[in-house]
Amino acid sequence: MDFGFLKVCTPKEIEGIREGRKAAITQEASQTVKKILAGIREKGEDAIVKYVTRFDGYHPESFAKIKISEQEIESAASFVENKYPKLLRSIEACIENLDFYHQEELKRACRTWFAQPKKGKKIGQLVNPVKRAGVYAPGGRYPYPSSLIMAAVPAKIAGVREIAACSPMKRDSDAGKVFLYVCKRLGIHEVYNLGGAQAIGLFAYGTKSFRKVDKIVGPGNIYVTAAKKEVFGMVGIDSLAGPSEIIVISDETGDKDFIAADLISQAEHDPEAFIMLLTTSSQLAQGVIDSIKEQMQSLDKKYKENARVAYTALKNNCLIATGKSISELASISDSSAPEHLEIICRDPQELLKLIQNAGAVFVGGYTPVALGDYIGGTNHVIPTSGNARFSSPLGVNDFLKRSSVLFYDKEVLSQEKEHVERFSDFENLHAHKRSIQIRFGEEDENKKMDNGPA
Repeated sequence: MDFGFLKVCTPKEIEGIREGRKAAITQEASQTVKKILAGIREKGEDAIVKYVTRFDGYHPESFAKIKISEQEIESAASFVENKYPKLLRSIEACIENLDFYHQEELKRACRTWFAQPKKGKKIGQLVNPVKRAGVYAPGGRYPYPSSLIMAAVPAKIAGVREIAACSPMKRDSDAGKVFLYVCKRLGIHEVYNLGGAQAIGLFAYGTKSFRKVDKIVGPGNIYVTAAKKEVFGMVGIDSLAGPSEIIVISDETGDKDFIAADLISQAEHDPEAFIMLLTTSSQLAQGVIDSIKEQMQSLDKKYKENARVAYTALKNNCLIATGKSISELASISDSSAPEHLEIICRDPQELLKLIQNAGAVFVGGYTPVALGDYIGGTNHVIPTSGNARFSSPLGVNDFLKRSSVLFYDKEVLSQEKEHVERFSDFENLHAHKRSIQIRFGEEDENKKMDNGPA
């Protein structure tokens, strides 16, 4: 492997390179997805069977064969319990830690409330969970039972009554059986063996034997992202996810091997992953480059596919830059609004105060992003593509919706009705005014009220 592309830059040299990242949806992907979704709208389950045969690598006889039976889930769970007892303990740790985090989130989440600003008037809001959610878990390059956990746990804590799951799993494989074990563990009984745009179409449109969901959550590839964008409005979605991202901010106290390992760990997710180190130490920057070369050679000897994906990401999207101060580096990171941000420096808590835009922040040299990917407790469904400027990690609030509530008695309405009448006249919405007057037996004199100065 040639790593000549790895070099140390200045903030000026990387200006503009790091910006403009988007969940890129190619024209080809968009057109393909539109055809798939149109087919599902027209032909329902027959279209889904056709697309599963074409894209998911197996040949179901009917839509019923795509849904995984309770018996198959039970059988898979028994297999996993016997073969992978240690993995089960790790799955439990993931669920337990994530459950704790989102239970704490729920205590601080938006709630139903009412207030009485004056006698005869009440205001407030009702907060209710969505009734039915669709969870998508990738299963192409790598299996992701962890993504199922990340999406389903906050949904259950929010009070979602019905959860359906889709994944392009190989159901006879050990990975497929582990996925089905997690479904059983989380109480998910609607499980479908399909992926891509066809899974999103199933969630969004429903079929004669599948009721459409209210919200779709979970990461996926470019076709999943394009499909979620296409169906948004008919159903809710969590986000339009792009490739994985990591920025590490460090001073001279950072460990070069730790940092290199963390950069590589995110690079192995996707050839388009975005990787950046920002440091005040040119010595550390060069040390990280040397360590990346060494660790990648080792990875290539044992896991060639992982090394190939990571190498492509590093070659295309790795930036290593030195700056004069930690505050300057924090500003650069904020303009990128990364999915994952690691802070490894002498005073990480002070640096944390400077951060406004990041999906998830990992503080200290012993808090690698891999913790958040699996068992740290925070959710790994996080905004990418710079969207952390305005959006947040998946959580309980994503499954809650608010309804505003208003109550007036007749006396309070009589006190405030003139304001409604003035707005109605000014905006020429005269039936609005009439809906007030009729409650007091008044006739519309077809005159506009005085809206001039008091």
